[in-house]
Order: sequence, then C-alpha cells, then structure tokens
Amino acid sequence: MRLELDELTDDAAERAAFEQIAVILSATTPEDVATDDPPADLWDQIVARLRDETATADTSVGGGAEATVTSLESRRNRNLSRYFMATAAAVLVVVAVGALVVNRTSTGGTELVASTDLGLLAGGGAGSAQLVQRADGLHVVVDVSNLSPAERQDFYELWLLAPDGSNPQSLKKFTASSGQIDVPVPAGVDTSSFPVVDISEEVDDGDTSHSGKSILRGTLS
Repeated sequence: MRLELDELTDDAAERAAFEQIAVILSATTPEDVATDDPPADLWDQIVARLRDETATADTSVGGGAEATVTSLESRRNRNLSRYFMATAAAVLVVVAVGALVVNRTSTGGTELVASTDLGLLAGGGAGSAQLVQRADGLHVVVDVSNLSPAERQDFYELWLLAPDGSNPQSLKKFTASSGQIDVPVPAGVDTSSFPVVDISEEVDDGDTSHSGKSILRGTLS
C-alpha cells in the first residue's frame, strides 16, 4: 500500500511525520495486518510500537520516530483542545438561552411596548400608562394617584383616543382616585391608530359617549 502524503496534509512537519510512520510500518509483514475492524486501542498500539522502534533503532532513526510520536500526540492534543473549546462554547450558549427563558418566565412573559406620563388637563392628580404585551394579548396598564375632578362626577373612565383626540374607545370605568387599572385592549382596536391614553370624569346619565371632561392625558410612544 502506498501512502498518498499530498492528500493527507500540506504541512511540511506533518508530512515528515507521516513519512517516518511509513518507514516504520514498511517493516510490517502482510500477515501482521488485520482485515477486520481495527481495535479500539489502535492508537495506543501505534504509539507503543513507535517507542519500541525508538529504543532499538540508531540515533537518527530513533530521533525521527520520537519526533513522529511527539508530532502526532501534539496534533491529537490540539484537536482535543478545539473540541473542548467548542463544547464549552455550546454550553455557554445553552446557559445564556436558559437564563433568557428563566428571565422571561419570572416576569410573566410581559414585554413593554410603549409608555407615557399622563399630563394634567383639569382637576388634580397624576398618572402614567404602559402598553404591554402578554401571552393573552396587549394590555393597557395605568397607575393614577389623587384624582380629583374639576366638576361633579360619578365615576372615572379610561379611554384610547386617536392622535387628534377624536373617536374615543372606552376601556374601563372605575371609581378609585388612586391605584392601578389593568385592562386588555379590545379586539379590533389598533393601538397605533389610538395611541392617546385619556382619563375622563363621567356622570352616570345613561350617555356612554366621552363627556369631554378629561383630567389626565398622554400619548404612548
């Protein structure tokens, strides 16, 4: 059998190492060559054979054989190092992805889409609003404090308005002057078309339209 060294490697040092192996293996008779699958400890046998040849050959041949073993072991170690580095990198990726999943789970899968501070238009109070994405869809979450109407009112109402303040979409009626309102965005309401959050004072007179008396207002962005 003739070794095609040019097909094995283009590295001069590695080619020299294979040439040394070829010299040593040339002393092996055909009867010594197995015809079935090589044993699992083939590498160890080759190394042992090379070291035995080194112990019995002259100085020049022995030095070459020893260099061959060293070169092959060095190459194997480099390959193992690359393998372990790739494995470590894969582990880091898995850990990073796991951390991201845990973080999303710990926050309930809530993603902030937009937010705004609510400016005072009449009466008194303060507030802020967030548009958040959850597993069940978009929610408007509003925090208000110390709401007081400019006129008599029976309840407050949370709305989404068009940018020019028109076409109000009712989200929720409430009576508490402080606290949090968390309400899903109704199906069919596009928050990009209705980005203005509005809180109005309303009188329970049977009219479900916006009273026109807004207390707080802000635009989600």
